[in-house]
Amino acid sequence: MPVTYAAVGASKLPDIVRFPPNGSTPYEESLRLGSGQPRFLTASSLLMTWAAQRGAEITVEELDSAKLDGYAGPDFAADGTPVAPADLEEQFAPDGTPFIAPGTRARVALPGAIAREVLVIYTISDARQVGFAWGTADHAGPVGEQLFLVEHREDDSVWAIGRGFLEAPKEGLFGRKGKQALQSTLDAITAQLKALLPGATPENGAGQDAAESSEPGSTPEAS
Repeated sequence: MPVTYAAVGASKLPDIVRFPPNGSTPYEESLRLGSGQPRFLTASSLLMTWAAQRGAEITVEELDSAKLDGYAGPDFAADGTPVAPADLEEQFAPDGTPFIAPGTRARVALPGAIAREVLVIYTISDARQVGFAWGTADHAGPVGEQLFLVEHREDDSVWAIGRGFLEAPKEGLFGRKGKQALQSTLDAITAQLKALLPGATPENGAGQDAAESSEPGSTPEAS
């Protein structure tokens, strides 16, 4: 798998923030998007069509779309034990845009930053959780894995969650600016979660038809 870090799939484990890979900086952020099934479905559709990134003014260019040829990404049991991943089927937004799938390669660029190549490591498609994680596929900045997730909780609230781990370069040209690049990447997580709030309009993003149908009256809360 062409990624530039060892702990592939580890962002899926909830305790990754307490027990991150050696040398990495773990993080977890959450933002309340509202409540109810319609809000969950809308936010999920936006998330799975790159709207969180494009709404945060992050450029996204898909290099290779996944063909769903059997690769489903790593999966784990509740205790962290690896298990066989479930079979995947292609899913689509209301406007017909295909959802992000494991194995998709993309080039992403924060505003004013060098473009980075990433690989979608796995996706989550459960009754109350939908999301995807990418891993870095080059050494042109911080390396690691980032999960973006929408969660519909038992109290009917809907949350956007960002979780992962990143390690700043320590040597060479990028090493000199490693800490700054790491901080910029971490700062961008909040902007990506906010792009899923009701009323946020993704820039050139798919799934906008779904966004226009989001229910009114949702109150965001950050944590």
